[in-house]
Amino acid sequence: MNHLVNKPTPLTASLVFTALASTGTSVIWSGLPFIAKSDYGFGEVETLALYVTIGLVYVLGALSSGWVTNKLQPHISSRSILACLLVVQAAACSLPLFCDGGWVIWVAGGVAGMCSSWIWPIVESHLVAGRHGRAMRRAIGWWNMVWMVAVAAVMFAMAPLMKEHAPMALVGLGGMNILAIGVLPWFRKTPAQHDEASVIEPVPDEYQALLKGSRILLPLSYIICGVLSPLLPFVFSSLEVGVFWQTPLVAVWMMSRVFVTGAMWHWATWHGRWSVQWVAAFSMALGFVGILIAQDILLLIIGLVIFGVGMGMTYYAALYYAMSVGRAKVGAGGTHEALIGGGYMVGPMIGLATLQSASSGQSASMNPLILVVLALLIVAIGALAIIWRKAR
Repeated sequence: MNHLVNKPTPLTASLVFTALASTGTSVIWSGLPFIAKSDYGFGEVETLALYVTIGLVYVLGALSSGWVTNKLQPHISSRSILACLLVVQAAACSLPLFCDGGWVIWVAGGVAGMCSSWIWPIVESHLVAGRHGRAMRRAIGWWNMVWMVAVAAVMFAMAPLMKEHAPMALVGLGGMNILAIGVLPWFRKTPAQHDEASVIEPVPDEYQALLKGSRILLPLSYIICGVLSPLLPFVFSSLEVGVFWQTPLVAVWMMSRVFVTGAMWHWATWHGRWSVQWVAAFSMALGFVGILIAQDILLLIIGLVIFGVGMGMTYYAALYYAMSVGRAKVGAGGTHEALIGGGYMVGPMIGLATLQSASSGQSASMNPLILVVLALLIVAIGALAIIWRKAR
């Protein structure tokens, strides 16, 4: 009986579900600015305001995910909660079939942001609970590869739709959610028990400090991403990138992230090492500046690749230490997702403030934005140094 209690959700089920549900992550966080600009006439300021709203909703949802799940589980399983969330998200993303107007983007983005902020902490708990040591590292490695490849693939899949049928990318997201529900019968009703005795021994003391460092860099990485994602359609247009190639170009940094996380999965020598945090911080800074100051496509691609390396290293390390120290609970995943949502919210706020204070609201005026983000990076690196010195 104890064996059955501790038996985890099958890894294949978690991965197939993740591949299907990650289409929402891609469309909402990376594809929506292109849809809003091309079909609904959103400008830079309006797009940034949209992402402030989605980020705020995501933070509130992620922070409450553990509490809500615990309260509901006497009445409904976490597996059923996932199914309900997917249905609601699919309904919101089907709005372009029946309605028109910019409000469709606001509603679809807000509802999808709230639903996904509850979905992923539950999925992360199902993925890791009941797995320890090498099995946990293998599960996290496969999971990172699957969702990152799925997110990048959606950017390529959106390209044929962008000229005339961009809102259909949102509708397609709803369809993928329905397919994801079909995988849930293979999930456990609730995450496996994560046996305390099996967890405590493999977690080295320095992981606590490394988790603190990761939780400085993780929101910072998504602050930068939150600034870039709404502005990339305008950056690409200023470099005269054709509409068809814009979303595939976004996939450049996403694929860079895939390669670096694949390397981190297969070579575990980075576990417990601070060098990962330092390289990640400087890669994100260099890539961010490179993207915004690029004068041609080649330099833009180089900036995207470097940025993707930093994002991949930051995300993988943060999730690994969070689930190791947090013992695979939904609350641990919720905190991880809340930090991501916080970054997604603060980033567009910074973009709004700097663009509105500049002499022009156009993306040509990027110097104030670069300076503010670099200042944040310097503060984060200083905080990281303090944690590192205490750990030493």
